[in-house]
Amino acid sequence: MESFPELSTNRLHLKEIKDEHAEILYDLFTNKDVLKYYGSDPMTDISEAEELIRKFRVGLKHNTVVRWGIFLKSNGRLIGTCGFHNWNHRYYRAEIGYELSPEYWGNAYMKEAIEAIIEFGFEHLDLHRVGALISPHNRASTSLIERLGFEREGVLKDYAFSGKGFIDLTMYAKIKRN
Repeated sequence: MESFPELSTNRLHLKEIKDEHAEILYDLFTNKDVLKYYGSDPMTDISEAEELIRKFRVGLKHNTVVRWGIFLKSNGRLIGTCGFHNWNHRYYRAEIGYELSPEYWGNAYMKEAIEAIIEFGFEHLDLHRVGALISPHNRASTSLIERLGFEREGVLKDYAFSGKGFIDLTMYAKIKRN
């Protein structure tokens, strides 16, 4: 991609996460509520957030990752991220990931953001399939994905490892319908 694709919804701007957002990203990735089902350990140093932003930039350059910051139109505040990773051009597929600051849960912000990126992925990135791997215990994320038209495909046993051990993940997918 030559430039970062900015998207806009009724209440949100989806745009590039920059170096100046490292502290907010660090706050997100140290929050135990955000990470409860995430499958990774909390960050321990701000440099990890800075490195994550660098990885987003490199992934975009290599067309393997597109990660948007979710900014409120009302005040410009960064409240979370969402995007595509494991983007495989040969097979026209990618997976989505997302996280939102708990103070904004329950307001349908993530639904609004994911609807926008799915439409963008199908229309502009030539995606045919978008997958989502979700902890079977994460009822909120499961409900969100199902409301967005993703279908449950099955449970992947011991698919990921976190500091607490191996965890199962449920695979969901949404297929582009012509």
